Amino acid sequence: MTFVVIGIGIALLTLPALCATNALGPKQRVRTACASVVLGIWLVGTGALLTASPLLLWWHDPREVSIVDFGHLSPGGLWVWLASGLVGGVGTCLLIAFLQSSIRARRRAVFPAWAAKKVIYDELAGAEVRVAPTMEPVAFAVPGPDRHVVVSESVARLAAPERRAVLAHEGAHLRLRHDRYLLVLGAYYRIWGWVPGVRAVVAAHRRSIEQWADLDAARHPQVDRQALSTARLQLRSCDGRDRPAAEAYSESMADDSSVWVLVSVTATVIALMAAGTYGLTHAIGDAARIMASLH
Repeated sequence: MTFVVIGIGIALLTLPALCATNALGPKQRVRTACASVVLGIWLVGTGALLTASPLLLWWHDPREVSIVDFGHLSPGGLWVWLASGLVGGVGTCLLIAFLQSSIRARRRAVFPAWAAKKVIYDELAGAEVRVAPTMEPVAFAVPGPDRHVVVSESVARLAAPERRAVLAHEGAHLRLRHDRYLLVLGAYYRIWGWVPGVRAVVAAHRRSIEQWADLDAARHPQVDRQALSTARLQLRSCDGRDRPAAEAYSESMADDSSVWVLVSVTATVIALMAAGTYGLTHAIGDAARIMASLH
């Protein structure tokens, strides 16, 4: 049963590639992809650890392993258990290391108010805007308790329409908590980046996040879509630390989704999630019954 759970998890981890289609709007692409990634990592990791669970019994008393039938829960024998334990352990270590590096990166991204040339509160950004004393074109959002937007002097000196577009774009990143989606995509790449095509899939969804922020900013009455395009061109060489508004991506501003594609993708995720949860519950029940029979 654990092999079934792992297979369903791997199937979920392939869905981000299918979601990277223009038939879905940026918001739907990102949300569906991140949901499938979280569920897929959970199922694969838990399935691998359950497959390796007989190792605990073998470590405690090798004689008990010979009298227990693990065929339904974890078939394959000692080498399969060792391989599953190795996969689960390495994946867990990679995930923990990525989370630690992400925390450090966020701390480094914080731009203290005392170092800013100017600090203002902007309604479009919905947070403090701290102007860095540099002419390099920089604009990025820093989430967290002390959330703020950092822009360079060159951005602060843009014409009013372009400046409003940049601030609204970065404010959308903060308001919509895009840092969480970037965290999920980063974890996906850290664990599965060795798979061919994953790098391109992650890059496509990062661009979708930028498109989503543009679309949200364009809904504000003070922001013009043409100003967004103009600001993007002016900041194309941006070198910010948090994937700023000028990152190169498709010029499309469409937010339309094919209803049939959206329904089919959503139904697939729900069906796989239900099947995986059922298989996982069944495997945990098997493990519980085996442990109870030994006492």
